[in-house]
Amino acid sequence: MNKLKNKKKEIIFIICSLLIMGVLCLILYQPLMKLFDNPQHLRTQLQSYGILGQLILALIMSTQIILAFLPGEIIEIMAGYIYGPINGLIICLIGSAIGSFLIYIFIKTWGIRFINRFIDINQIEQLQFLQNKENLNIILFIIFFIPGTPKDVLTYFIPLTNIKFSHYLFITTLARIPSIITSTVGGHALGVEDYLFSIIVFVITGIISLIGLIFYKKMTQKQHIHCNL
Repeated sequence: MNKLKNKKKEIIFIICSLLIMGVLCLILYQPLMKLFDNPQHLRTQLQSYGILGQLILALIMSTQIILAFLPGEIIEIMAGYIYGPINGLIICLIGSAIGSFLIYIFIKTWGIRFINRFIDINQIEQLQFLQNKENLNIILFIIFFIPGTPKDVLTYFIPLTNIKFSHYLFITTLARIPSIITSTVGGHALGVEDYLFSIIVFVITGIISLIGLIFYKKMTQKQHIHCNL
């Protein structure tokens, strides 16, 4: 009887969570995308808000980390476009830290059972490198350091390991610097109308991201094969 009640509570919780996430997607997606339709107007408006404008952009970044349906690069580019490469970087890092913190608390509370409801178990099995306790921090730092790797998805998986919170926050935030700074530099170049430089930055970033994605796939495949031997 108790098992049935617990199962019922779990099902209700999952349904409510799906409904909340679905509603958030419907409510937030269009407005957030429309924000970037007129970059010049957005820059003028946010800059007029002072520190509040920076906080708003940081919260938008946090939303992207939590609800990964939003492309993070667009927000990073806009941060550089509005506030410059360094200030834009700092804003994005603050947003990433907030988002990562909330994800950590959520996963530590609900754990693997909840994750399994939303993510294919095969994806978890392919992430065998997360079981590498000796080199876990180094491996994760490299993955987050290289542009193009699926950082937002991994942010949900990492709390399932025995990693320390301080290490988790450091890796999921500061290790993003290379991928974020390339976007904010490119965004700043667009803001000052240095289009040639911005194109060069984005092309180089795209190439590095492609290499990073290939590296990540090869590494996960290698780890998966190794663990099956």
